[in-house]
Amino acid sequence: MKINEIVAQNFSTIFEDNLRQEICNYGILKKAEPDKIILEIRREIEFIPFITSGVVKVMRRDGKGNGIFLHYLTSQQTSSIAITYALENKNSEIRLKAESTITYIAVPVKTVNSWFVKYNSWRLYFMKLNYRQTSFLIEKINDIAFENLEFRLLKYLENASLVYNSNTINRKHFDIARDLKVSREAISRVLKKLEKEEVIILGRNKITLN
Repeated sequence: MKINEIVAQNFSTIFEDNLRQEICNYGILKKAEPDKIILEIRREIEFIPFITSGVVKVMRRDGKGNGIFLHYLTSQQTSSIAITYALENKNSEIRLKAESTITYIAVPVKTVNSWFVKYNSWRLYFMKLNYRQTSFLIEKINDIAFENLEFRLLKYLENASLVYNSNTINRKHFDIARDLKVSREAISRVLKKLEKEEVIILGRNKITLN
């Protein structure tokens, strides 16, 4: 499928004609396999990725092996955090990593920044995107501060289930522990408790919600 067809399929009801044409003119259609990093921390942000298929994980990393999962990006979305850093000419403080095979359109930062002046549909899109992603982060902070691990883990699994549109989440205990910033042993203990209560079914590197 050509880039103009993909842009029309994803953004015809979101962006005005001239903006969609700019995406086609300046954007580069790319594909990435699972675990491929498309934006790294402490690196200059040269382009903004617009996801057209697949799932991207947004993470905060400190460069010392520590990190925490922030939220997902799916089709018709991009990262409002990355755009904000780019507007201020700052290096990225987040990592965007492909969770599945993804396709995305990489648009140069300079082009994206110009849209704030030129296109009302872009300003509206960014405000809605920023509100949604900021609300998710505030909710996440609230969960870490006030909720127990069982609540956080179930919420994490339910969110992953919604994003992938499947009751089965293919995920290792270690990966969940890293995303939630807790020990693998703690995750395994809570998962076994949830399985005993028949909330979930555990398999090899997969978890099924009942």
